[in-house]
Amino acid sequence: MKIGKTKISFDVYDKPPKKSQWGKDNAKLIIKLREAALKARNDKGIKKYYTGHVKLNLIVYAPNITNLNYIQKDDDDPEKYIGDLDSLVAGVCDYIQKGPKEENLFTAHPSFKNKPEIAPDKALIIYDDSQIVEINAKKEPESNGTIHYHVEVTFL
Repeated sequence: MKIGKTKISFDVYDKPPKKSQWGKDNAKLIIKLREAALKARNDKGIKKYYTGHVKLNLIVYAPNITNLNYIQKDDDDPEKYIGDLDSLVAGVCDYIQKGPKEENLFTAHPSFKNKPEIAPDKALIIYDDSQIVEINAKKEPESNGTIHYHVEVTFL
């Protein structure tokens, strides 16, 4: 599918999921990302994933982007350290593409059973993250305490 300089962008109100967590307990973060990606693609009128080169822009907004020594109060602490930018980028790259098949040692989290449109075997924006030829990413402080991120994929 050749589309030109089409851009798909979306926001997710939570932290980005970490790489390779399809079967883990934080599947809710992956589901939020994949639902937002699919909606953004459909809103653009694009029916299928893209197979050409793409550029990825990621901005992660969080109240604590640098203080890794901050003592967290609990898991819902809005001041908690958001994490390493490279891990957040890798997670976004992992989940806008087709994931692994359920075979051998891989089993997706049970939450995906009720969401076949965003199941791991579905490519959403791109088929494979090897298509990404440029990445721009940054963490920005967010003073209101709301952790969220903005993803923009440009088809080249």
